[in-house]
Amino acid sequence: MKNPNTTILESKLKRHKISYVSENGTIIIGKSKTDYTIVLGLIIFPLIAALCITAFLIWDNFDFFGANRGKIIVGIIFLFGTAFFNFSRIQSKKDSNNNLKTLLPKVIKIKNEFGDYNFDSNNIKAFSYNAKEINEDLYEGTLYLVDTNNQEHQILGFDDDNEKYVLNDLKWFSEYLTKHTEM
Repeated sequence: MKNPNTTILESKLKRHKISYVSENGTIIIGKSKTDYTIVLGLIIFPLIAALCITAFLIWDNFDFFGANRGKIIVGIIFLFGTAFFNFSRIQSKKDSNNNLKTLLPKVIKIKNEFGDYNFDSNNIKAFSYNAKEINEDLYEGTLYLVDTNNQEHQILGFDDDNEKYVLNDLKWFSEYLTKHTEM
């Protein structure tokens, strides 16, 4: 049976495709899940299309400097740009959630490349978050734990197409973790 205190947390993590494991009241938040349909549709397909169009044009002795050729070249650049942008977005999300975060009773344990940290109400100063616009249709949100030494430790990172939803979820995660650690 699910813990009613973590049901909303789990649904928000699922919505942002952040993997987690829930066992006996402990939640372990780990790496973000890779959505292979997005990888296929937004990275692999545009990349293959751009490469095929370029190969066909070279094979067909395409005059790159002829009239009305700019539209084709712009299309190829657009396809390469789309693939690169979406790859960098997925990579950024993966890097944001790469560290292992364990929510123990009243404690947040963070394991990253610099070591293991245990945070509770005695050594957490605050939770901070920010949202930035990546492009006109995409916002990226990041949640940080600020310790008593004013060092920031990234807890979560995700993106959405609405800034309001990103800010609301960041605020909700911040309030949830504040209550969780009983600050």
